[in-house]
Amino acid sequence: MELYAPETDPLQTIFIGGGTPSILSANALAQLFANIHQNFTTSPGAEITVECNPGTVDAEKLSVMQDNGVNRLSFGLQAMQDETLKQLGRIHTVSEFLQSYHLTRKHGFENINIDLIFALPEQSMAAWHQTLNAVIALDPEHISAYNLVMEEETPFYEQWQAGELHLPSEDTEADMFQYTIETLTAHGYTHYEICNFAKHNHFAKHNLVYWNNQPCIGLGVGACGYINGMRYANIRGIAPYIKELSKRSKPIADTEHLTGRAAKAETLMLALRKREGISLEAYQNRFGEEIEVAFGDILNKWSDSHLLEQTDTHLRLTDRGLLLANEVFIELM
Repeated sequence: MELYAPETDPLQTIFIGGGTPSILSANALAQLFANIHQNFTTSPGAEITVECNPGTVDAEKLSVMQDNGVNRLSFGLQAMQDETLKQLGRIHTVSEFLQSYHLTRKHGFENINIDLIFALPEQSMAAWHQTLNAVIALDPEHISAYNLVMEEETPFYEQWQAGELHLPSEDTEADMFQYTIETLTAHGYTHYEICNFAKHNHFAKHNLVYWNNQPCIGLGVGACGYINGMRYANIRGIAPYIKELSKRSKPIADTEHLTGRAAKAETLMLALRKREGISLEAYQNRFGEEIEVAFGDILNKWSDSHLLEQTDTHLRLTDRGLLLANEVFIELM
């Protein structure tokens, strides 16, 4: 924090997340926030989010968060069936989640996100319906619903490669996604990003920083940031991270400075995740040219396939394009 503080404007958003920050003791959380407030200033109305794992929050920790301006919590629930949670390797139960959720409401938190995953191994459409509708009944301000992505070097990936994992078909996955959109919008949630839904304009301001390809500071082991057009990733090992910091040196492991078409493609791909798409004016102001100059052929192809559409002000994915967004993104990159 001290290394980045001198070059930092007042913070618009703070996100304490990745891993399980709520596992920290109340004293450790208080120290963390004391250091944040000592080194940075925050803008009035700044969004301050803490990710919480069900079963790791208590009244003392919630009081510390409130005292330090935390105004948004995010619970990684994933599913509403204990058997599924166990299969996912989650340490919480549905009952523990419900206890944690109601405790945060009792403490007056009025902006809560719940993370869900669909297209899980052995997951039926009925199970997904149950999960989604049970969460809707809790009336959170924000719901994130992601499809399961198989990442290499994970137990799930290895089981999948060995034929031991039975995933829903692509058609079932698409039906789950469509059901999610239709059900959440019918219950008053605005579908503002491919996987994100919010009530009463409770959009995730911090995530919008990513989707709008704006600067952010990444602090901590393995964290990523984006400053002055440079993307960086911190050292992933705790011991070497501490060793580098002890030299009063930023513990950066890798950097990448995107320029030219690569920078344009990244900005376009990230913005297309939003339902409103990318502002034609904002793109032109940023790069000094219209989108068609670099991507005309690709845009024509996907427009003809009805995956992209253009309004007077924005370029965006169509409803069909949402289901096939990765095909568009891969070709852009």
